[in-house]
Amino acid sequence: MRYVARVGEREFRIEVAPRGGGRFTISLDGKTREIERRGDGVLHLLSIDGGAREVTVVRDTGGPGGAGNGRPAAQREAVYCVTVAGRPYEVRLLDPLRCQGAAARPAVEGPIEVRAIMPGKIAALLMGEGQAVRSGQGVIVVEAMKMENELAAPKDGRITRIRVRPGDTVEAGAALFTVE
Repeated sequence: MRYVARVGEREFRIEVAPRGGGRFTISLDGKTREIERRGDGVLHLLSIDGGAREVTVVRDTGGPGGAGNGRPAAQREAVYCVTVAGRPYEVRLLDPLRCQGAAARPAVEGPIEVRAIMPGKIAALLMGEGQAVRSGQGVIVVEAMKMENELAAPKDGRITRIRVRPGDTVEAGAALFTVE
């Protein structure tokens, strides 16, 4: 998954690749780190390249003046209060694919078939046939080159057909799902 994170005035590009068992490979502005996470809920113990750090993570749920602020979902940022070694940070996460040109995207008529952009393995189905979907909402997760990529609905509508199942291997250009 790819994100843009804002901490104060600084902006970071982040890529996260789950490796299983609480382990992740994370690229922060092109610098790769191996992370292991222990703990659930708010408190985590992170091992970053072998060094341990205690971290708390609390999501701002959009109360008065919070993350939601009445904006459409595709333009919202997920806001977290992150404390590392006793030092608090406000972290704003956004998915660049969901925000990119969200206001400028024209309405699309008729069914749209979403195809794989590269060879990979279907890691997960996030939606099912017949379900209503919003533009930018994740539908299928494809694992390619040790990275998980969430493929989103290209428009508001209903998923009329899903052509793959978790575990399937697909080639570039293979039809994955249709939105009408």
